[in-house]
Amino acid sequence: MKLQADFHTHTVYCDGADTPGQMAEAAYRMGFTDFGFSGHEDFSFCTPGFGMTSEKFERYRQEILQLKEQYAGKMNIYLGIERDCLGPGTGEAEYVIGSTHCVEKNGKYVMVDDTQEGLCQDVEQLWKGNWYDFARDYFELEATVGERTHCHWVGHFDLLTKFNEGERYFDTKKDDYIEPALAAMKRLHKAGLPFEINTGAMSRGYRTAPYPSAILLRELHSMGGRIIITSDSHSARTIGWQFDLAQKLAWECGFRKTLILRPGGGFREIEL
Repeated sequence: MKLQADFHTHTVYCDGADTPGQMAEAAYRMGFTDFGFSGHEDFSFCTPGFGMTSEKFERYRQEILQLKEQYAGKMNIYLGIERDCLGPGTGEAEYVIGSTHCVEKNGKYVMVDDTQEGLCQDVEQLWKGNWYDFARDYFELEATVGERTHCHWVGHFDLLTKFNEGERYFDTKKDDYIEPALAAMKRLHKAGLPFEINTGAMSRGYRTAPYPSAILLRELHSMGGRIIITSDSHSARTIGWQFDLAQKLAWECGFRKTLILRPGGGFREIEL
């Protein structure tokens, strides 16, 4: 079944390239039935000027509500936000994606997905070059994303692998990596949270496969976990990016259904 819904997207209100109107128009032309905006909340605690302040969020909210009216009866529009595990909340939305973009170590905020060079320097300086110690700290924080953000689902669970294509820095099959990852996954699943299969790093050329890895997705399926497929799109041209591949991965890992949002609140399951 062709998936015609996408709920993890970014616009010029944070780090996206296009306006909400341009994003909605592109999704509608692609035949989407459901489309959600998930701008980054205020992230200035880590990166000055990044994300939406309360004032910017209110402008964002008003524009999305206008698009809801504009597309009523043609495409369901949803007002969402992406909230960081360590960040403050700046507004109320229909849904929240809970993500971990940074880890605090020795009083410093370390961005896990900003630049490869910066992350390598931080791991060398703060974890003495031990990527598995870094991964353990990341997943210990990630395990708390549900209670910290009050999210509706978990965003890009293993985001720390963004620059690790080809196992460049650490082996994601080693117990030193898998054990803390599964401990976090089990805790979040026990809290009832779905996990997104996210193709965003693929559209930006960093990865050849979605988050999370196939190993983690198989474990999630064995737990009875649920998934939602998203593009993490930062431009109109990457909406729904390689959803066919994401659906194939989900199927190979044992999933037969995915979630989409339901107008008025909650999820509904659809066949892959």
